[in-house]
Amino acid sequence: MRFRLSRAVYVVIFFVTFLILWYLVSQNNPQFTKTCELPLTFQNNLLNLSYRVHKVLDIMTLTHCLCYGALWGQVRRSSTLPWETNAEFCVNNKEISAFDENFIDRVFRKHNLTLVYDSAEGLYSVTDDAFQKGAQIQLIVFEEDLKLDVMRRVGWKRRMLPPNCEDSKSLECFPIRLLRKPLPMKPFGWKELPVPWESLEILKYHYPENWWKEVLPLNC
Repeated sequence: MRFRLSRAVYVVIFFVTFLILWYLVSQNNPQFTKTCELPLTFQNNLLNLSYRVHKVLDIMTLTHCLCYGALWGQVRRSSTLPWETNAEFCVNNKEISAFDENFIDRVFRKHNLTLVYDSAEGLYSVTDDAFQKGAQIQLIVFEEDLKLDVMRRVGWKRRMLPPNCEDSKSLECFPIRLLRKPLPMKPFGWKELPVPWESLEILKYHYPENWWKEVLPLNC
């Protein structure tokens, strides 16, 4: 007697296969599962979190400016992009390295902010889960290369790469002049925050393949 699977079993197999494929795609493409427009309360709280971090960086007299997705949001909407759960500031490694890590942590904790450093990526994550869970400010650290007149990403995984901007795209180099003080201020929500010089110019270096267009999450 030949064994035959019932239609119900085929349906279950198909459904399980679909779930596995969906999981793999969503893990490899986190944009696929992003919400197209987060609640207005979340967006406003993310703005408030960015103002609080800006205030702390100002107290420490650290050069910083909106960059990456946060800068895109400023250029297009004068605010955060509606699907973003984080906002980014680019900061100068030479300036922030002048402070002891424990001192930096104390300054942020004094303002009820939690600071975590990712040494591989060379970035600080700033959160206040009691204020808005899931919202995050990223401080992306760049170091100066005075010989090449560029800023480039830090982080130990990049130390293994040739210090050549053309050969090592993940260094995400851009001209030093774009981060020179005093930086211009532009509207970001209901307040103004510092932005790099020449507006969109820095995006040409961070998004060389599509700096001129808005890239939506895959499911939007």
